[in-house]
Amino acid sequence: MVGTRRVAVASLALAATALLAGCGGTKTDHVSMDDGPSAAGNGITPATVTAHKGHNVEIKVTNTASDKQHGFSIDAFGVTKTIDPGRVTTVKFKATKAGTYRVYCQLHSTHKPAELTVS
Repeated sequence: MVGTRRVAVASLALAATALLAGCGGTKTDHVSMDDGPSAAGNGITPATVTAHKGHNVEIKVTNTASDKQHGFSIDAFGVTKTIDPGRVTTVKFKATKAGTYRVYCQLHSTHKPAELTVS
């Protein structure tokens, strides 16, 4: 009986260790941005957002225009999306390197860009 308990306790300990190993995984930074017309003119707002190096990043992007598509790009992380009028999309990537990166509408070069700072 004692031997059976030891095996059961050891099995439980191994199972708990396996479950806990998945708990300390990569964190995710959640950010929201708008692309299109705003009070300050056309562009991406807010002007600056931040993320943490090594984290996954999820940016919820809303196209505030009712009449045209807008783009959303961050070259450093291979992000290029086109968003239909009035729609929302989520871009996902891993912030693998620290720095400040340009966030811009690849469809409209005159739109004001924003910056993503990864620290």
